[in-house]
Amino acid sequence: MSKKLEEIRKKIDQIDDNVHDLLMERASLVAGVAAEKRKNNMQVVQPAREAKMIRRLLARHKGPLPEAAVVSIWRELVGAVSLLQTGLNVVATVTEEDSHCWNMARDYFGSVLPMKKISSPLAAIGAVRDGSVSFAVLPWPDDTDEKPWWPFILNPEGGQMRIVCALPYGQGEGENVTTHERALVVSKIDFKSSDDDHSFIALELDPTVSRARIFDVLKALKLEPLGLHTQSDAEQGVPSLHLVEVGMFVGDDDGKLAEVKDQFGESCLRCIALGGYPALPVFKTIKQTQEHPAAPKKQEKKKTA
Repeated sequence: MSKKLEEIRKKIDQIDDNVHDLLMERASLVAGVAAEKRKNNMQVVQPAREAKMIRRLLARHKGPLPEAAVVSIWRELVGAVSLLQTGLNVVATVTEEDSHCWNMARDYFGSVLPMKKISSPLAAIGAVRDGSVSFAVLPWPDDTDEKPWWPFILNPEGGQMRIVCALPYGQGEGENVTTHERALVVSKIDFKSSDDDHSFIALELDPTVSRARIFDVLKALKLEPLGLHTQSDAEQGVPSLHLVEVGMFVGDDDGKLAEVKDQFGESCLRCIALGGYPALPVFKTIKQTQEHPAAPKKQEKKKTA
């Protein structure tokens, strides 16, 4: 072994020890914070603060370590300490055809937090409602579903449930992630502003109100509608339910909700803030070199006449 290589390895070993010392110190401090929160009856898990932390780290990050790796490392830290020590657990919707919710849940909550698979989104919601689990990871809403899950979190019985996060937690620049590759996290914890958020608003409207009308009303109120899911049965004449995603934070007592209800008048039976998620990080693309700079160049074959 060369002397230069040995010196570098010694430095790496020292850095590893320093990093480990800091990790142990951080875990001790986080445990203290969690204990203080429980003592003062405060919400232990705060996705908004976690999102701010990730954004701060990415803003100062530089060097060859990929930004996606930074997020993965810190998500593992949060799961291993903040979540694990508070006795939280997770269920993820998994079917024979699709396990993407499970994979994304593991990436987000970490490898040590207790997780279980469950085949039905409604069963997952029921587990959150009865308090047997803390979080349910559910597939992104899809209008082709015969029985969508999101109307079932409108019922406040057992405690108000909200959407609190979206997965995967970040994507690469220019990467196109379809709704079939995404998921939402539902819990009873509060959805708070991270200063850059998307929100979901649930509307119960007369079936005569069109989807186009919903978009027009929200745009007029500068709520920036990004998506709309509908459950309706116009033939039966029952009210339609709509889940609208907007590009801003809308809390439970937000004045915008009253404005939306006023615009629809008697056609609106309910207008409810249903949570949302902090805007997800977009990772810088890393360009990989086609050939290692130290590798010998391949000689071109001579062309035959």
